[in-house]
Formats: sequence, C-alpha cells, structure tokens
Amino acid sequence: MPHPTLTGRQRMFHNLREAARAFGNKGSHHVSAPPFPYHLLAKPTGATCNLDCKYCYFLSKDGLYPNERMRMADDVLETYIRQRLDSLDDPELNIAWQGGEPTLMGLDFFRRSVSYVAKHRRPGQSVLHTIQTNGLLLDDEWCAFFKEHNFLVGLSVDGRRRCTTRTVSTSAAAARSIG
Repeated sequence: MPHPTLTGRQRMFHNLREAARAFGNKGSHHVSAPPFPYHLLAKPTGATCNLDCKYCYFLSKDGLYPNERMRMADDVLETYIRQRLDSLDDPELNIAWQGGEPTLMGLDFFRRSVSYVAKHRRPGQSVLHTIQTNGLLLDDEWCAFFKEHNFLVGLSVDGRRRCTTRTVSTSAAAARSIG
C-alpha cells in the first residue's frame, strides 16, 4: 500500500512498480510474458472531462488526486509508450486512450504519442491506436489525424436526455461535432 502522503504521480508510479513485481519484473522495464493476456488503457487527463454527466461513475475519481492538474507530462508519455512497446514479445499490441476525456490533451499530444511509437517500435511490431471519446472536440483536423494513423475511435454517447445534466445530449453534440 502506498504511503498516504504520496502525490498522485508518486502513487501512480508506486502502483506501476507493484504491478511489475506481480509479473515477476525484477528491475528491468521488460516483462517477457505476463501470466495472462491484458489490455491497458491510459487516461492522460485522469478523470477530467468536458461534460458533467450525473450518471458518470468516474466523476468521483477527481477526489483521489485533490489539488493536482491531471495531465500526462511529455516525459511520462514517452516513457509510457516505450515501456508499453517493450512490455510484451507479441508482434501486435494496442495503445489505448480513455478518460475522463482524452481529447482535452490536445491533438499535439497524440501527434507526439504516434511519433514516440515510431521511435520506439521494434521491427515487425504492429501497433493499433485506439481512443474512446465523447467526440465534442473532434473536427476535420482530428478526423484526418485518426484516419492517417488508422485509429480505432470509440464514440461515447448517452441515451435519454434525462440521464445527463447538460441541456444538450452528448449524442446530439457529438453528431454535430463529427458532421
């Protein structure tokens, strides 16, 4: 259990070290084969979102890191990408982004993530980029980027209007955003 006075970033790295130990990693960043297949989602904005849907289970997570601006720093981004690419011997893996709302990081963040993949990918390694978004910030530039890099885009939309605290449903707003 991490010490209660650790910052959010320190707790995150403590948890990553503990996970590495669970996989038998004795100090290197390479894990040859975890005991089971796994899927890893990165949340570069933490719980930060541009919506305030009352049904969202993730809203309460902002309280885990009070007084901290939850944004993945560039050095952490490159380390995450490098370690993710080196974490398995499989020739194919997924770089997956979720939130909160990951597009709040801005398009340049994702351009850097793709460039770090190109920089650290091993020969013959295939990478699928995925993102789960509410779509509110998507425009032609985002869509061209996703197409160019073959992103699998999951679009989160809500159901009935009464389920959201916003006056416009995310379904309608996302539809306007992506045309």
